[in-house]
Order: sequence, then C-alpha cells, then structure tokens
Amino acid sequence: MPADDLVALSDELRSRARVDSNGEVSWHVDDAPSTLRELAAAGRVVQGLDVRDYDETGSFVEIAWSVFEGSDPIEAGDAAMEALLRDRLPGDWVLITWTSPMP
Repeated sequence: MPADDLVALSDELRSRARVDSNGEVSWHVDDAPSTLRELAAAGRVVQGLDVRDYDETGSFVEIAWSVFEGSDPIEAGDAAMEALLRDRLPGDWVLITWTSPMP
C-alpha cells in the first residue's frame, strides 16, 4: 500500500517510516512488530514483507520474506510476526505491503 494510507498508524510510527519516492513504506526491524500490530488493529491486511539491507549510498538489496494470501487482518498480522521471528533477518529494514479494508 502506498504511503497515503499511513493515517491508520500512530504519529510515532508514521514519523519512523521510511517512505520511498515510489510510495513504498518500510520500518526499521525494531519498529516492524508495532507497525504490524497497529495495521491489524486498523483492519489492514499485511500481504507481505520484504527485508532490505541498505548500504551507505542508499542502495539496497531486497529479499522477499513472507507472503499472505488471506483476508483476515489478525491472521495476516500473526503470519507476518512469525516471519519476523524466523531465522536471522538479512537486513535492518522491513518493507510492509498491506491492503485497506474493502468499503
């Protein structure tokens, strides 16, 4: 989901988000669990996580980390949390892709 849906999150998490010029949004791994909890509470379905490792020039390597194909926000958040806990993350930033609730 592009950055225009950040209104679902607290001011603190919005201020900590890394928003790319294309609208993709990521958070430091330390903020990712709180972000996932708030997205689920707001009815957003986390579709997937990508882990990014940035270098000093701002370039990054991105690794697809998890995918969720259901529609339940709580199940989606739980699946993303489990993915964050497995193994060692190959970077310090987590790109979170989510969908807004259907009207």
